[in-house]
This record gives sequence, structure tokens and C-alpha cells, in this order.
Amino acid sequence: MTAESDPCEQLNCTEYEWCGKKHGVYGCFCDEDYHRPNNESFDSSISCSNSSGTMSLSRCQLFEAGFHSSALHLRDDSCKGTLQDGRLVFRFNNDDHLCGTALRSNGTHFIYENIIQGDVDPHRGLISRQRNIQLRFCCVYPLIQALSMDVGINPVESIVRKKLPIGHGHYHVRMIPYQDAGFHYPLASGRIIEMEVDQRLYVEIRTEGVDGRQISTIVDSCWATPVNVASYPVRWDLIHEECPNPADGTVELVANGISTVARFSFKMFTFNNFSSIYLHCQVHLCLLRHNNCAAHCYPGHHNRVARDVSQHAMTGISLGPLTMPLNRKARMVNPSSASGQLASLVTLLVSLLTIKTLV
Repeated sequence: MTAESDPCEQLNCTEYEWCGKKHGVYGCFCDEDYHRPNNESFDSSISCSNSSGTMSLSRCQLFEAGFHSSALHLRDDSCKGTLQDGRLVFRFNNDDHLCGTALRSNGTHFIYENIIQGDVDPHRGLISRQRNIQLRFCCVYPLIQALSMDVGINPVESIVRKKLPIGHGHYHVRMIPYQDAGFHYPLASGRIIEMEVDQRLYVEIRTEGVDGRQISTIVDSCWATPVNVASYPVRWDLIHEECPNPADGTVELVANGISTVARFSFKMFTFNNFSSIYLHCQVHLCLLRHNNCAAHCYPGHHNRVARDVSQHAMTGISLGPLTMPLNRKARMVNPSSASGQLASLVTLLVSLLTIKTLV
């Protein structure tokens, strides 16, 4: 006759736990010296990144409250926690392990929500004293981001990383200038790239770290200034209210609001009495579930179709400078009549600018 296995050995209680029995079930109790920073929520900790989240709880605090780790799961009851160093860890992602996670928006953030839940009945007989637990948690990602970029890093792009307090996620927004209509070749051959006035520049704004099946990127407006100040009074509009400026016939909106990548192009120009050009854009994120994210631009009609403002929020992004070499004589082009006019080469310089969040 073989001796029964010790249930405490199977539990692998940590150095700050001790094995015991409660309501007929063995589990790990918290040691008396165990630090309890957040006892009411079982010392919960959440980590969010991209479209995924990790929630962990103290195993011994859960057991002392009468909840065995094997009884708990996410909204999808097949998604149970795993034990790591005395903590019960739950994970979800929006690729292949969604676990009943729901996505919603409150107008300034998009939010992934789920519930750690379960029930325990210690009696299982004639009477019941079943206890239930529901711990709601969420990963909150800002719809509002601000990003500025000069042209010239190899490859030419800029990136903003925004990390909010615990429970809040982050994602990346990039702005990349290209030299070809297929958006295959970024301007990345060095710190100085020369382009001719009236040569077409292709710009891509890409949001990374969000679920492309549910969220799209929208270019709301773009404009150029001769200095690196988005609010500078001397400006030339390229895109307004998600559509090309009808006063500039060179602007082509390639993609806007249909995916996480927005693209447009325009022909290079210079400001009279200035040697540099900076490009600025306001960008939104939009939830695709209502299928109303794509811009609808019609010839002769500048205004876009109105959409529910709760579905998106604004972002700022900048690109520049495009500078005129001092050793070359160039004819400055008035942007209102830039189409079809050719001047000398302008220089495209790239460096990262300061990130500023729009309020």
C-alpha cells in the first residue's frame, strides 16, 4: 500500500506562504510577515501593452478569502490563471486568446475590459453557502497622442511612446516620408536628402500596437509652416476636415480611416521669404465597429460626412524641416500657385522633435 502524496508538496507554497486547510481544501495561506499593500483587491497588479493585458493576484490572499485558484477564470471560463511565484496570473490578447474581453470607447480612450470571476461552495450538501467573486479590470489606451518628427533619421520616421499609470497601455504612432507612390522606399539615404520643388512627397502615418481589425487611423488635417511652430500664422493647408484642400490641386489622399495606416502625398513648394517647410497633421483613432471611420471626399464639396465624436479623438504630428540650400539661388513659390512651378532643389533634413500632447 503506497502512502498518500502530500497535498502541500503539490501546491509549492512560496517562502512567504504556508500550507494549510480551509473548508476541506488545502491551499497556501499568507505568512504573518507577508506584506499586504492592497489586501482589499488581493494585491492586484495589471500590465497592458498593445492589445493585450496581464492581471495578477496574490494566491494566499485569495485563498484566505475562501477562493481557491482553480475556481477562478476570466469571462471565458476556459481562460484560467497560471501560478507564478505565489501569484495567480491571467492573460488575454486580441489575436488568438481574447478570453471574452470586450472593447469600448469613452471618447478619449479605448478600453479592453474583462472580469476575473468564480464561485466556491464549501458545503456541497443539503445547504449552500456559495460565495462568488467578480473582479473587473481593464486596459485603457489613449486615443489622443501627439507626435512631431523632422526628416532624416535612418530610416526616416518618428515615434512616440506614451506610458500611463498602471492599468494603462501604450501604442506607437509613426510618421514616415517616402519617395515613391508605392510607399516602398522611405527617405532614408542619409541625414540630407535633396528634392526638387514640385516633386511629389509621399507621407505615411502608421499606428502600431493596436488591433487593426477594430481601430483605424484618420488624418483630420495637415498644413505646412515655414518655422517649426504648428500654430505659426503663416501656413498652407494641405488637408482640412479629412479631405484635400481644394485650393491645392496637388494633394492626393491615398488612404484615410480604413486601416491603421493613413497615406497622402503632395508636391513640394517653398514659402516666399522663407527657406524651410514644416509639415503638421492632426490625427485621430477611430473604432471600426460602426463602419463610419473612412473619410468621404467629393469634388466640389470640402466638408466630410459628420461622425459620432465619441468614436475618435485628436492627435498632433509634425514633419520637417524641408530647407532651401543657402548656396543656391531659388525662386520662391507662393503655395497658392505652387502647382506646376519648378524651382531649385530643397534640402530635406530629418531629426526627432519634441513630443507634445494636445489638450
